[in-house]
Amino acid sequence: MISFANSLTIIVALSFLAISIGLMFVAARSAFDRNRRMTNRLVGSGDLDVEELSLKPKKKLLSRMGDHLTLPDAGEISRIRSDLAKAGYYDESAVKSFYAVRVVALFGPQLILLLLWGLLWNSMGPGKTILIAGSLAIIGLIGPNSFIRWKQKRRTLRCKEGFPDMMDLMVACIEAGLGLDAALIRVSHELGGRYPALKVNLEIMNLELRAGRERHKAMMNFAERIGLEEAKALAIMLRQSEEMGSSMGAALRTFSEDMRTKRMLRAEEKAMALSAKLTVPLIVFIFPTLMVMLLLPAGIRLAETLG
Repeated sequence: MISFANSLTIIVALSFLAISIGLMFVAARSAFDRNRRMTNRLVGSGDLDVEELSLKPKKKLLSRMGDHLTLPDAGEISRIRSDLAKAGYYDESAVKSFYAVRVVALFGPQLILLLLWGLLWNSMGPGKTILIAGSLAIIGLIGPNSFIRWKQKRRTLRCKEGFPDMMDLMVACIEAGLGLDAALIRVSHELGGRYPALKVNLEIMNLELRAGRERHKAMMNFAERIGLEEAKALAIMLRQSEEMGSSMGAALRTFSEDMRTKRMLRAEEKAMALSAKLTVPLIVFIFPTLMVMLLLPAGIRLAETLG
């Protein structure tokens, strides 16, 4: 039988773990909530206001905390800012907030554990207490980076799903007589409702073009942010089309048909793999149920006969 003291110890340990994980998510949400509001504003607006992004935002608690941290060199900061941009966080204080979240995730649970150290040490013993402290430290170290990588993969997948639609809209705009810059602005407006990640990145690219950056460089930055090889191929194709003087509409139509074909092939591949993936659930769940239904009446009769 489990004693009352052991039950109380287990409840306290589980409560402590839940509170620690909750504090990590609350810290991450408060750090990046301002960036989410900015993204929603970009998606919902009919046109992107340049002055709106140039306004200096108010600093949050984690951003102020990041001001007092020792940040790495400029190269590491650029790499982290690029990773955060790929995950959808474009705020200027995103790097400081990210480092503040890492500090809170690492030392916050340890401080709470230190307050309950005596209770956990007496009830659970030194081995389990040190194991809990080490587990929380590992979670605090890898948790923020894992969350950023998950956000990157999620946004890349959404952009990959909407890229063929973006190409079809670009073809329609170019063949209707619009220039490439005007077509990009029109496409960003049309994609906002279904693919907000593509809309935000297209709006940022349009801002770069308005600021005077070369079109090829702006499109390569767009491809880096969404993490798609198809976008890099599009930038290279458009540059070659401009240098050679070929028809941009025909080149875009060929590229769009290629994107449609690739998406259809991916769908057919998933459909063909469905039968193989259903094998394990059939064996684990359905086959034992059928065997029980077939053998149960015979087993009951055999038991009655032997009884």
